Amino acid sequence: MTSPYPEMTELISSISKEINIPVKVIEAMMDEAADKIKKEIDENPCIEVIISRAGTLHEISKSNINRPIIHCDNSDFDFLEAFWRAKDIGERIGFLTFVDQKYLYNFNKLNEILGFEVILYPYQNWQELIEQIERAYLDQVNVLVGGGTRAKKYIHEKGMQSNYISTSPRMIERAIIRANDIAQYRIDAREKVEQLNTIINFVGEPIFLTDKSKKIVYFNPMAEKVLGVNSEKIIGLNIKEANLQSIAEALEENVSKNKILNLKTGKFILESIEIENQSNLFGKLYTLKEINKIQQLETKIRKEIYKKGLVAKHSLNDVITNNEKMKQVIMKAKKYAVTNSTVLITGESGTGKELIAQGIHSESRRKDGPFVAVNCAALSDTLLESELFGYEDGAFTGAKKGGKAGVFELAHGGSIFLDEIGEISNKIQAMLLRVLQEKEVMKVGGDKLIPVDVRVIAATNKNLWEKVQDGSFREDLYFRLNILRLKIPPLRDHIDDIPYLMEHLFLKHGIHFSWQKAPSDLKKFFYQYYWPGNIRQLGNIVERMAVTGGFEYSDLMEEIQFDQLKGNQEINEPVDQRQSRNMILLGVDKLDEMEKIIIKKVMEMNDNNRSIVAEKLGISRTTLWKKIKEL
Repeated sequence: MTSPYPEMTELISSISKEINIPVKVIEAMMDEAADKIKKEIDENPCIEVIISRAGTLHEISKSNINRPIIHCDNSDFDFLEAFWRAKDIGERIGFLTFVDQKYLYNFNKLNEILGFEVILYPYQNWQELIEQIERAYLDQVNVLVGGGTRAKKYIHEKGMQSNYISTSPRMIERAIIRANDIAQYRIDAREKVEQLNTIINFVGEPIFLTDKSKKIVYFNPMAEKVLGVNSEKIIGLNIKEANLQSIAEALEENVSKNKILNLKTGKFILESIEIENQSNLFGKLYTLKEINKIQQLETKIRKEIYKKGLVAKHSLNDVITNNEKMKQVIMKAKKYAVTNSTVLITGESGTGKELIAQGIHSESRRKDGPFVAVNCAALSDTLLESELFGYEDGAFTGAKKGGKAGVFELAHGGSIFLDEIGEISNKIQAMLLRVLQEKEVMKVGGDKLIPVDVRVIAATNKNLWEKVQDGSFREDLYFRLNILRLKIPPLRDHIDDIPYLMEHLFLKHGIHFSWQKAPSDLKKFFYQYYWPGNIRQLGNIVERMAVTGGFEYSDLMEEIQFDQLKGNQEINEPVDQRQSRNMILLGVDKLDEMEKIIIKKVMEMNDNNRSIVAEKLGISRTTLWKKIKEL
């Protein structure tokens, strides 16, 4: 910051310390100040902003100093104060001022406020300042205001007194704070540019930018290497002028997504994106992606996704049950988990076969390896073959460049879950049998065997032995899969788990459901329904109840639409379901505990009508009342 006199220098330094913003003060004016600032910036490039007043600011701006300049204004009060001080020194007062100052147009008004005349002596440079001092002397001026320390010497030589225009602390502080904001903005902007340059260069891809007139404004080192040009020679040139013919042709086609380029350094995809702000186009960013690297990266990412993403999300502890039959299944699954043998899980659709498979993997020594699940019924024969065993580059029409690893290869060191194994063709059965026997796979279109260490867990809702008998499933594969067997019971065989399952399923939807508080007709339906879709069907019903808020039996009838649940048939229960209305599924327990369960179930089934319950149980109402009290 420039200062025209020592008192202002001290004031600037004091304010700088007070507001904790460092300021370098240069005590000089006009061209002298400009020369000193230029020298200071050469020695200290960290200077971001210059603060100056009037004429000195004008001289600095002419010196080609590449820094923003802030004008430290004087307030009207600063002028009035300076002229009143001058009045105390002498009668005839002059004012040395730079001609570009904005207050000049209102100088007559200032004289009116003062009540005495102030003679104006404008100047534009140092020579004119000296001339105006001479003129003031001839005009018999007693006191000259302005001009700074350098002019003071000449004023005194002429026998006149001098007086400064003191800039108020408030104006100095305001100028310093504004300059600091600009300095911080410049620093932040440079950092962002440097970060952007680092990112662009680190990306490892050829990148270049053009402005709205299609002139090159940036060319990173990778672009230089791939296109064989020197960025210094082409910056500022049009693409055509830069002799980049292949790029120019692509640009003429107005490429926006991608365009394949055959360059000397390889095959690349040219992509571009417009750089705009509020619909104003500033230019375009272009990237060149090497096709070979894209293909390699795709293969690598695919493997990483399988290895890191396809993991078992559940353990056997996640199985919700209080049923002895289900507890036996879990106990058996835990025993199977510690082995490496193949497991065949059987059970109706929706019983939770994949959950058990994930649980076996999570309890096994392979738990840190991948868990890959494949639904064999969801893919055609050809797709299933390529999915299971992978394929080589060019194995068939539409095959991806570089080929693809199969799930057996990706599941190496872990487990593979083959759901609906009974649906695979004889061809796939033969190939799968070889993998199970030899522990190695061959990709489609390949000629090399790849060793794999994978545990197979298979599942089916079919009777595989019947399929063996009718010839649709290989007997040798059946025995290879059926080393360890788990049969998961349908929901109707562990109906006592419904309260726990429903509370858990509702909680997944953020609803705290109480089975005890549920309407009796609702509980009656859930206990007596046949559940052909098992736990999956129960989950669907719970989700619908959670969404619709239908917790009454009437709501259930309306919202669930039993005809859809039963395959769009009439709402007629199957014979075995109608029979189940008069049946209670009971686990073996102590006699008194079993009796309590029977009483509770029969009470629920008959809407707590004690007369009917007593009659059905063959006991008196008094006996029933006593037993209810013991519950």
